[in-house]
Amino acid sequence: MSGAKEEVIFSSEEPRSVSEIGDFLIQAGQKLKEQGFFTLTSGDKQLEVRPEGATKLELKYEIEGAKHEFEIEIEWKPGVGGPGSGKVDIT
Repeated sequence: MSGAKEEVIFSSEEPRSVSEIGDFLIQAGQKLKEQGFFTLTSGDKQLEVRPEGATKLELKYEIEGAKHEFEIEIEWKPGVGGPGSGKVDIT
């Protein structure tokens, strides 16, 4: 454990249809693939998300009672290493 305090820069949770969520993920994926970054916009707030260096994709599926949760998380440390190995695909 590094002991570094987590700082939340941007947080959002809102109801969306499955189709809207799919569109959001496609748009974020296309921007990452084509430009290497995407920009989150909420009202007058904007945040550029630019993963670089040793990136890691974390996928987690949890069930708690009747609630199901699927999380997609991208982690990176700017300027450290390159792409990792091991991969999970969507089929």
